[in-house]
Amino acid sequence: MNADKAIDVTGKVCPLPLITMAKEVRTMQKGQVLCIVGDDPIFEESVIDFCREGAHELLEAHREGKRVTILFQV
Repeated sequence: MNADKAIDVTGKVCPLPLITMAKEVRTMQKGQVLCIVGDDPIFEESVIDFCREGAHELLEAHREGKRVTILFQV
């Protein structure tokens, strides 16, 4: 699946990935897709909670080692 925007927060620890993601989401239009990649231990859970709270649709999540890639629709 293609994303309209992509950000990589690998190496950053929470809350920085969420702050970065929230700033990016505010620049996007409804229906656009964001791909975010990170490796913080609570990254995946935090992004899923963010999507749930913001009514964003989680489209895909997969893990490669410690890196997690998540796509969601704004």
